[in-house]
Amino acid sequence: MINKKENENYLEFADRITQKLLYGSIGYKEWSESLIGDVIYSEENLRRCSVFLNMFLEKIKDEGINSFDKNLINNFQNIKEDIITERNKLRQEKIELNEKYRWQARNELYQERIINAIEKLPSFGKPLYLYTVKNENKVGSTALLCLSDFHAGSTYEIKGLYGEVVNKYSFEIMEQRLWSIIKKIEDDDIVFDNMVVSLLGDCFENILRISSLSKLREPVVDTVIKFSEFISEWLVELYKIVKVPINVVTVGGNHDINRVLNQKPQLEEENLTKLVVEFLKLRLKDFSEITIDDYTDVAVKNIKNTNIMFQHGEDKDIELTMNYFENLYNITVDEIICGHLHHPESKSVGISDVGDKTIMRVGSICGIDPFAKKVRCAARPSCYFALYDEENGKTWSRNYYL
Repeated sequence: MINKKENENYLEFADRITQKLLYGSIGYKEWSESLIGDVIYSEENLRRCSVFLNMFLEKIKDEGINSFDKNLINNFQNIKEDIITERNKLRQEKIELNEKYRWQARNELYQERIINAIEKLPSFGKPLYLYTVKNENKVGSTALLCLSDFHAGSTYEIKGLYGEVVNKYSFEIMEQRLWSIIKKIEDDDIVFDNMVVSLLGDCFENILRISSLSKLREPVVDTVIKFSEFISEWLVELYKIVKVPINVVTVGGNHDINRVLNQKPQLEEENLTKLVVEFLKLRLKDFSEITIDDYTDVAVKNIKNTNIMFQHGEDKDIELTMNYFENLYNITVDEIICGHLHHPESKSVGISDVGDKTIMRVGSICGIDPFAKKVRCAARPSCYFALYDEENGKTWSRNYYL
């Protein structure tokens, strides 16, 4: 590479090394490196550039300019710096693009390993208890079991005015409460021919606020895996008791959204409950009597001619949500069933073909927690169970207190 001489301006330097190129003293790559400090084009393109630059310099000489204008020199220097800057930008973009590809590859590899790990788990196999009609005079009824606000991963103890334990919660207590639901359904011995199980969000405690940290005893991702495996086993045991096909519909909650501590969620689709749904699909793929619907933040299912909307229920105006989806999809929503508030309540908001249009909130699996105590809102842990038939819509319902 040829360097600029002392007291030699840039255009004089450019003219000197271009003449060297024309006389064959240097090659195109050395000419480019000397001129701008880099080789940014192929040799053919550099040849064309050198022809242009030589003609440009000859024009200047023809005008009789012996001492180049300083502004002109500065302009050329700026051009050189711009070329170098653009070259560096391209290099940086290439680095960032390669980094993106590396992260994408890592993510895909991570997903593949998770899938492989799930597939290596012992299969639940084919159902040992096949579907049979319990009572041939009662054909066509569907059971609906709604579970909300598990807050898996949360561990706490709530004491009352006199130091008594009002509610104690942990992953193990959550498991006990869910097993007790199966026992209650078995004891009631209710007749139905198929079943819908709705998971209504807040499956996990996650980090919604600073107080969440005091209740977490393990990383959230570990809880997601443990919860998903437990629900898989629980659904299989539920099937063994009810002995009818089970369909699972799942919506996400505000605690399930993946977020940075104290940061409001920007992307609601980044919901950890999606992982639960995909886990259940893989884990139960060989168990044909249990079907898993795709994840959605709001779901609408027609159960025996009753359109039921499932959502977590953090919206301030649930009736507005009902009207929005009715107008958007030109449907009638007969019921909205949601959780979020940790206590059961029902509100009539109109009339439908199958009875009152209702907003139904179901209780929580976790029960009263420190936040509920702080805002002076308490209710026993519970879930909701109902029966539907084609002629009458909902015919029976109850809350199971846990």
